[in-house]
Amino acid sequence: MAVSEAERKRRDDARKAFEENRELVNRANEEAMQRVANSQPTPTQEENDLARLGIIVEEKENDRSGPTEITRTFTANVPVGPHGYETRSVKKS
Repeated sequence: MAVSEAERKRRDDARKAFEENRELVNRANEEAMQRVANSQPTPTQEENDLARLGIIVEEKENDRSGPTEITRTFTANVPVGPHGYETRSVKKS
């Protein structure tokens, strides 16, 4: 069965988008794995052992994870929160 030129172009575009997304995911995974490899658990085992004995550790060890980055994406005219989605019972007019 012959594939039309339009279908071939659609498949090529889809494959290209898939490859770009895969690269982004792989890069994000590598960065996350590197962060985990360079950090240590918090609290540390020593801090847990001292807490078990009733000793409060005021100054915690640095976990070397770096600054916490929180990113959020907002879309105009879309409600934020638990009611910001449609269900099957919602009818668009």
